[in-house]
Amino acid sequence: MKKTKAKSKSKPDLFAEAAPAADPQTPGSALRLDGGKGGPRLSAAQQRFNRLLAKIDKLEGQVTEVKTLADAFRPLYQSTLEPLRTEHKAAIRRMVLALDERLQRKGLTPAQKRDGLDIFLDLCQTLAEWGDADMAALHDQRSPRSLREKEQEQAAMMRSMMEDALGGSLDMDAQDASLDPLEAVMRASHERLHEAMQADEAKREAAQARRKKKAPTPAQLKAGQEQEDADTVLRQVYRQLASALHPDRERDPAEHQRKTALMSEANAAYAKQDLMALLHLQLRIAQADAQDLLQQPEERIAAMSRLLKQQAAELEQELFARQQHIREEFDLDVFQSPTAAALRRQLEQQAKDLKAQLGFMEADIALVQDDAGFKRWLKEQVRIMKRESDYF
Repeated sequence: MKKTKAKSKSKPDLFAEAAPAADPQTPGSALRLDGGKGGPRLSAAQQRFNRLLAKIDKLEGQVTEVKTLADAFRPLYQSTLEPLRTEHKAAIRRMVLALDERLQRKGLTPAQKRDGLDIFLDLCQTLAEWGDADMAALHDQRSPRSLREKEQEQAAMMRSMMEDALGGSLDMDAQDASLDPLEAVMRASHERLHEAMQADEAKREAAQARRKKKAPTPAQLKAGQEQEDADTVLRQVYRQLASALHPDRERDPAEHQRKTALMSEANAAYAKQDLMALLHLQLRIAQADAQDLLQQPEERIAAMSRLLKQQAAELEQELFARQQHIREEFDLDVFQSPTAAALRRQLEQQAKDLKAQLGFMEADIALVQDDAGFKRWLKEQVRIMKRESDYF
């Protein structure tokens, strides 16, 4: 019942090995343009091409690191915290039964019975939400309002708030009758929001269509040509690979299998518009080398850089999404960097907090079973709830 935040001492980072070691020969480094010692100075376009390769390598490494961390810590969190959570649920269940037994006996004022019943029902509802059907039934036996009625009231409040926010009524008739009332409202809200977004998108497209009737600016013409050049380069590289790797032209079974696997890589890279992967495939099958790339015209280097810039932007978005997901999964702070050390500290703190809550719960159960102790405990719980209510 009472909660506390305990500070944990810093410990060695036991999962430092979860972060992948830097690969000295990354795809980007293999493609890096280099005039060699005493060779010609790289042009601005070639230097930009190299910078983008390095940026993509770095971003791909960061994406892999975040995924590796999540995969490494997920089973550790499960094996460490799940037994403690199971114990905590069992302790709450014992508290519910102890409260139920005490509230059935005499010796309590009407206010004490009311306060004790409120706490009892809240705990029953918590366990019911965790899937305890017996606690759901016990709640409905003791409460003037069933859990279903409470859900419907909450759903009605949420529906009113969402209809005010979205500026229109929600289509509840279209929702699955088997859904919980609140979930049905949330789904209807999502559908209403999606409709509003589609309407806004249609307006934007109509406005863009009207603007397109005007003559494009020189900047727009240049950007369009650069994008067309980039798409052309991507298609050319892919077609060169497809011609060299077509497995149906191979009679040797081993070579047929090898080319089938490589062609599958090429198809996946082309679908993702991953120019770097396609160029690296060319190096692997000796269809081209770094010197060939160095001799490319400036316009072609610029077109390839445009594709690499788009790829880097997509990787930045993926990295951000993965970092947000790992923060949510492991309860890290919103702006906390998801490192092995941070995940280890968070795991230790969560385990410590759960153990502390278990200790408090066991002490509270003992108090509830004693008449004088129960009244002192109840008075303290009411005081805590009032303080929290005043705070919010």
